[in-house]
Amino acid sequence: MKVNLTQGAIDLAQGKLLSLDSATGWTLQVKRGVVWATSPDMPGDHFIRSGQSLRLTGASRVIVEALQDCEIGLAPAQRAAKSSARHSAAPATAFNACAA
Repeated sequence: MKVNLTQGAIDLAQGKLLSLDSATGWTLQVKRGVVWATSPDMPGDHFIRSGQSLRLTGASRVIVEALQDCEIGLAPAQRAAKSSARHSAAPATAFNACAA
């Protein structure tokens, strides 16, 4: 599946997976719910809750699992701080993603 970020947010049901390719330099923002994120390029596993974000540095592929129904967004790292306080449309960019 190709995720088009002009849609603003991605709804992910509990237990569903999202695989993000070419995620380097982006920030994963959780607007609602809790997700687990992991990448072979980032040490450890990350649990991100509503209102929190994770900068994807050096991450060529990131696997995200919804631990509960959630809404997530992706933004370029430099814009993440500006957009985290509001629910606006993300930049016109797409990731090749596989939802399970």
